[in-house]
Amino acid sequence: MRLLINGISHSDVSKLPNSDALLRGDGLFETILAIDDKPVALDRHLARLERSADKLQITLPASIDIKVGISNLLEAQTDQSKVRLVVLSDGNWFISAEPLVESVQSISLTKFSDPINSKSGLVGIKSISYGQSMLAVRTAHARGYSDGVYLNENNDVVETGSANIIILKDGKFITPALESGCLPGITRQILIKDFAVTEGLFTWDQLLEADAVFLCSSIRLLTPVSKVEDKLFEGSEIGAKLIGEFEQHIRSKIEV
Repeated sequence: MRLLINGISHSDVSKLPNSDALLRGDGLFETILAIDDKPVALDRHLARLERSADKLQITLPASIDIKVGISNLLEAQTDQSKVRLVVLSDGNWFISAEPLVESVQSISLTKFSDPINSKSGLVGIKSISYGQSMLAVRTAHARGYSDGVYLNENNDVVETGSANIIILKDGKFITPALESGCLPGITRQILIKDFAVTEGLFTWDQLLEADAVFLCSSIRLLTPVSKVEDKLFEGSEIGAKLIGEFEQHIRSKIEV
């Protein structure tokens, strides 16, 4: 793993700032896919980071310092990498880059019982206070599933513990609207902007009635779900076409 702390290259993770901000989970992060030495949709990630920082009253390092740091970490890299940018409320920041190990396991989902409050102050923010999201994932794993699906106080589907959700129904791709309380995911943004994915609200029952279900995130991009609780989903030709076109779009444009 390559590491940059406050703009300085390090090889020792023990040099990470052991501050109250880090211990309290008081900060923001972005996870960015890199293809060879190029970060994907970096400007979108930095724009989201800036919006979140404004909301939480956190001062960010200069964007040029972040961009230069990422560029240095990715120098001479090949294949895909996972870049993680963390900015703490106390002014410390660090970036890591490591090779991306792709998972070939099928994805299965279960409903998570604790609701998301769509009006919460942390809604839509990629906070390092990630306990709520990881609880959904751990609970799902304990039940034999890959991830847990959050509903909000109105019983609308929001997201999973680790990704945005997209369903296919009657030939149309739909992802939960931001008013559900979901994260404004970067892959989600691109799919809405450049592909036939629309925003809407749908319930758990409507999720189960979908023709196909997908997860999307900056690292996994767009991935089909094979099972939601007891319902199995077979492969979708329309979904496979979208996955292929989207991956080609990402590789051809990088900054989307």
